[in-house]
Amino acid sequence: MPTIEILGHHVVYENPQPFNRSRHGYFPGLVKLASGELLGLFVLGEAFEATNVTTFATRSQDRGRTWNLQGPLHRKEDAYRHNSDYLKPTLLDGGRLIALGYRFHRTDPDQTIANPDPAVDGIRGGDNLVSFSEDDGVTWSHPRIVPRSRPELIEQSGPAIQLRNGVILGAGSLFPRWDGSNPSGCVGALLRSEDGGETWDDRTDFFRDPAGRYAPSEPRLCEMQEGRIVSLNWMMDHIQGANTTNHVTVSHDGGATWSDPIDTGVWGQASNLMHWGGDLLLTAHCHREGEDIGVFVRIVDFSRDRWRTVETAKVWGNAPSARIAEYSNMGRNLRFGQASLLRLDGGEVLVTHWAIEEGQGRIRTHRIRVEI
Repeated sequence: MPTIEILGHHVVYENPQPFNRSRHGYFPGLVKLASGELLGLFVLGEAFEATNVTTFATRSQDRGRTWNLQGPLHRKEDAYRHNSDYLKPTLLDGGRLIALGYRFHRTDPDQTIANPDPAVDGIRGGDNLVSFSEDDGVTWSHPRIVPRSRPELIEQSGPAIQLRNGVILGAGSLFPRWDGSNPSGCVGALLRSEDGGETWDDRTDFFRDPAGRYAPSEPRLCEMQEGRIVSLNWMMDHIQGANTTNHVTVSHDGGATWSDPIDTGVWGQASNLMHWGGDLLLTAHCHREGEDIGVFVRIVDFSRDRWRTVETAKVWGNAPSARIAEYSNMGRNLRFGQASLLRLDGGEVLVTHWAIEEGQGRIRTHRIRVEI
């Protein structure tokens, strides 16, 4: 019988002087380097939507038990000093690191990210970004803009993945523009690079609801067998202003074409996944609504592209229930999110997420062991 054993809990980042100044951590992503050292990127700032939010790096030499803050990924140029940026790392073949993400355009510190009118539900414009490191994340190239064909900013909130054939893929939902419009429709945009991240194509939709009602949010990708790619999506009904169950879409041709959305039956929101072997997936889900709130890990049998949960474990549950369905209330209501999975060795996995605890934005990890 497959099992998920919880081994321990650790803190990646918390404000060392909360009585002296406001510093909150959000939106982590971890990679394991060839040396065995762990590198994490997360955003750090004085508040959830603050203009001084920017991406920081942190490192662990003991498999994630303790962490040393390295510093910001880059120094903001004067023209962009009020722009907040969000990037996640991926280790590529050959040891190069790539960080993919985005930033919002703002000209003064009092401008909010979201349009405060909930009837509009719009977001400021911005740029999609990419940065590289050749020295295990000690130094990074200055983020450069990824050109896109779509008028909406792509919410590339998760890390890119590299397929077995070397192609790099990223997946993002499309932020509605400031006036609430979505000219491209309720779709998910696939970012594809065939030259190591130097150039990108964003014209493929990895998610499209045939009824045009639902849109993916914070999608995550993994490759199972060669060319078989699964995207896991937090589903939002923007017409009703409500969340629904996580859905997946599947590609069997390296991301060229995708299935219609497949219902997982899991009432999660921000979620993540990794290939465990064969037809098995390991998934992490943030359950923010209902009676049982927290971060859950699941072993899933995905044979024949059908979702069947084999085992479930709750790894963290220290937050109130909160309804999150409009961008205008996310800064007030979000209390945890963006769970991710990093495989170590011996069946051990680090489950990582951010959470508001004791008034602080912390980055947490939970060490688990998975046995099949």
